[in-house]
Amino acid sequence: MHLTKTDYLEYTFCKKNLWLKKHKPGLFVGVELSEFEKKIIEEGNLADEAARNLFPDGELIGIVGVNAVPVTKKILEKNPPVLFQAAFLFNDFFVQADILRYNDVLKGWELYEVKATNDVKREIPHHHINDLAFQKIVIENSGLNIVKAGVIHLNGEYRQRGKVNYDELFIIAELTDEVLEAEELVRGQMEDIHTYMKMEEEKGCECLYRGRNAQCTTFAYSNPKVPEYSVHDINRIGGSKKLFYDWIDRGIYTLEDIDNPETLTGAKKAQYEAYIAGEPLINKEAIQKEFGDLTFPLQFFDYEGYSSAIPRFNGFGAYEQVPFQYSLHTLHEDGRLEHKEYLITEPERDLTLPLVESMKKDFDDRGSVISWYKSYESQRNDKLAELHPNHADFLIGLNDRMFDLMTIFSKNYYVDARFKGSASIKNVLPVIVPELTYKALGIQKGDQAVERWEKMIFGDIHPDEKKEIENDLLEYCKLDTLAMVRIWEFLINL
Repeated sequence: MHLTKTDYLEYTFCKKNLWLKKHKPGLFVGVELSEFEKKIIEEGNLADEAARNLFPDGELIGIVGVNAVPVTKKILEKNPPVLFQAAFLFNDFFVQADILRYNDVLKGWELYEVKATNDVKREIPHHHINDLAFQKIVIENSGLNIVKAGVIHLNGEYRQRGKVNYDELFIIAELTDEVLEAEELVRGQMEDIHTYMKMEEEKGCECLYRGRNAQCTTFAYSNPKVPEYSVHDINRIGGSKKLFYDWIDRGIYTLEDIDNPETLTGAKKAQYEAYIAGEPLINKEAIQKEFGDLTFPLQFFDYEGYSSAIPRFNGFGAYEQVPFQYSLHTLHEDGRLEHKEYLITEPERDLTLPLVESMKKDFDDRGSVISWYKSYESQRNDKLAELHPNHADFLIGLNDRMFDLMTIFSKNYYVDARFKGSASIKNVLPVIVPELTYKALGIQKGDQAVERWEKMIFGDIHPDEKKEIENDLLEYCKLDTLAMVRIWEFLINL
């Protein structure tokens, strides 16, 4: 059984989940990565490849896996200055190092890990220092001397201008001292992994003490006593560790069993009370007050945005959101509902200018603009104003009259336990307006929209498929704004 650095990092997060992956892989059959998770992996690979441009004399080991170990040994005999994806195996631990560069002055190798992030991470499960320490231990036990270690990460200040400038796109963070300090801890963890992986399966897993969004893939298998709706689903319960841990220690998993509800405050209290009451908690006065300043026509607005580790469009940086589409439903005072939309299908030199020009035609210069989680739309407008200063007054003006419909739910003016503590429109809509659903659409989630647009723009696909993606994107974004209209109508009629 080989244990990779990914296995090591997973062990530090939930060792039981790793044990099950190795001993009961059948539990993971049919568990697919989301489009978002797939894109994270893809972006990591793209960043790794791009960083190689910093070392033009590097040699790539083109084999993935343990078969690359003997190939690495043979190439090392030639004393190469730089190696990409060099492979090493020690005591069942296996690594392929992103970049190794020989340092003639220090008479040893510099180890660099490429990360598709804008900074160095120091928290489990993405602990870059421990990641490097793990690699250093394996490599040095394979006979090489590591004299420096660091992370090569993206520069958050970089903006694309024509051809990619890799020296400006990446930052090399020197972390040798931190890695040396972490070695003792990591070495002990590696010994623990060996011992644990040989043990019989233990009951439960450490994710029992984590909120729902921070749990491992096999949580339900390892913790069968925890119901589908449990204390783990209470709004941001992971941030109230003392209270949460006390419940878990005493075997309190259901909301009905909570014996100290008086300790709950804010959103947690509201969710609990709605759950126990079996009906929504509604503050009609607060809702009407929030809506009091809205003026017709009401313009329900939503962007879809694309981001990538390696910037692909001028004026944008690593992971900076590129608005490629919008949907706009305009509700007039007489009840008429109009819909306008725009989708970038053929990128021009000035990518977002046609989108902004279309917005100027479609928006009414009167009335309120309504979005969901308005900071996203506002930030896109700020960016577009930066790129197109001639249209800045229009874009900033949209921000000045923008209302966040999510506020009604995030401020607990309308709380339904079925939201499970979330104010996301994907949680609210099925409860409040169940007849509107994304399930029948070709695109059902934001991460799918990003993946399909990328495929439409950069993929080598048939025109028929491109047209299908275009239609799917338009229908998806259209439903986002129609959903806001229907939620607003529901609330105004309470």
